[in-house]
Amino acid sequence: MLTFSCMNTNIHIVDIPEKWNNKVKQLFTRAECTLSRFKKESELSQLNRTRSIPFVSSPILFEAVKVANHYYHVSAGIYNPYMGKQISTLGYNCSFDNMDHPTIPYNQVTSAPFQDHVAINTGMKSISIINDVQIDLAGIAKGWTAQCIADLLKQEYRVSSGAIVAGGDIYAWGTELKRREIIIDHPDYSNKALCSFHLSKDAGVATSSIRKRSWISSEGEALHHILHPKTGYPAYSDLVQVTIIAPTLTEAEILTKCLLVLGWEEGNQLGNRMSIPYMAISLTKNGNLIMTKDNYFFTRKGVKIYESSY
Repeated sequence: MLTFSCMNTNIHIVDIPEKWNNKVKQLFTRAECTLSRFKKESELSQLNRTRSIPFVSSPILFEAVKVANHYYHVSAGIYNPYMGKQISTLGYNCSFDNMDHPTIPYNQVTSAPFQDHVAINTGMKSISIINDVQIDLAGIAKGWTAQCIADLLKQEYRVSSGAIVAGGDIYAWGTELKRREIIIDHPDYSNKALCSFHLSKDAGVATSSIRKRSWISSEGEALHHILHPKTGYPAYSDLVQVTIIAPTLTEAEILTKCLLVLGWEEGNQLGNRMSIPYMAISLTKNGNLIMTKDNYFFTRKGVKIYESSY
């Protein structure tokens, strides 16, 4: 197994031929240098400094923004990659490990109405930011990158089975050749697991929690990184953690954010309208573990629940 640090997290490459290790690391590093909003010299930061002019972008940035914009519209703005200003105003304007206790100028926190924010020209491969917004791809950057690399390994390099783990989110393929057990951790107890399952098909597994990237402002207010577009502030629904299993890791990451923002009932209604086959496992704020009914679609024997963990 290859392990390295990139995109502010740990990356694990499992059961991939060693000859592809350097290529995989290079691709992750290139994505980080392109998509990070924390690096002033990144291509995303350069794009965010433009307004109403076509920015001819690299294939990586162009595809990432195009995919993010697609799911922004499919989710009717609940997944919102245009809240870079809001999350920065709330203090998350640097790598999470370097954050302190920021003073929040609350009068500058604004909602994010659902409207077109970019013009994408597929012929020129250009992106134009047409409103006063900042693009933040943190919600999908790691998962989308991992998915693209997995697709490359599968389709171009003929790697029949493997897994990529990016910050705890996983894409696994060739599960008919090698069984993959996935263990979901409790958000509050690092030594406890909520549940586990064995994948029965190629799938992405993403977990998001309002506890993972949370901080305290200088005023003593608890904040986290999942924002509600209608307020610009952290979202608080009936859920504290969501795990999604979906055909791709990108889709899984999008849906975790949507359910955390909207809550279990409304979030699953949106998920069904998005026409993505998925399975959801969620921990509620009352400490209950709930999941969608068809939990055998992606798993071999359903989900094993560790009742002592919640």
